[in-house]
Amino acid sequence: MQFSVPAFPKLALMLSITGLLIGLLVSTLLPPVYVSSAEMEIALAGSAPLSGNRNVTERLLQLEQEVLSRTSLSNIIKDRRLDLYAAARARKPLEDVIEEMRTQDIHIRIDGRPGTVDGRLAFNIAFFYPDPLKARDTVQALLTHFVEATLSGQEPQSAAGPLDQFQRLEARVASLEKRLGLPSAAPEPRGQRENLEVIDPPSLPVLPAYPKRGLIMATGFGAGFAAAVLIAIFRRRPPPMPLPAQTA
Repeated sequence: MQFSVPAFPKLALMLSITGLLIGLLVSTLLPPVYVSSAEMEIALAGSAPLSGNRNVTERLLQLEQEVLSRTSLSNIIKDRRLDLYAAARARKPLEDVIEEMRTQDIHIRIDGRPGTVDGRLAFNIAFFYPDPLKARDTVQALLTHFVEATLSGQEPQSAAGPLDQFQRLEARVASLEKRLGLPSAAPEPRGQRENLEVIDPPSLPVLPAYPKRGLIMATGFGAGFAAAVLIAIFRRRPPPMPLPAQTA
């Protein structure tokens, strides 16, 4: 029993619509993923003009390591207001969840213009998560951790600490120079003052970033049309009719 293959226009329409419907079904079954992002700027005051961009980039990398450390991300994940990756934490160790969050869901990108020497650098923080509200709140938590890491590096030391001892030593040296009639040397900078500013607050995503339903449906439509072309090329042609026998 042989099945006849429809003509190419009809076959192409049938398979293309089938692929389109399959793409729609697949895009509906895939879980949505939302992305929230925020923009920040870090500035270092007191850095040398030629090394300002290098210094601020190095400082940003240091802050990033602190914010993306195991302790920092663990506190964010287990925050009662967020309670991230509840299902994943029930199946796998927390270390694996933290690593996936650090390498797959958090994206930190430097937006500063190359060649800047004014000690300023803008960077973007984005977080991908199935819940749009938790995605926004997690970005806010990351911003807070960046600010806390900045402030922890600028905490004043106690009166009996090394800074106070250094200041007293400087005063003694200045007093000796004054008694000896020597010109006082210009004080050397003892550090750089850094400032972290939020340029754009965390956004609340409305539409999911993934899956891209239109792209998946278009892929299904194109796959159906390509299948119709292949069938039209390789389908069997009917065998030739035998020639009638000639009588003498």
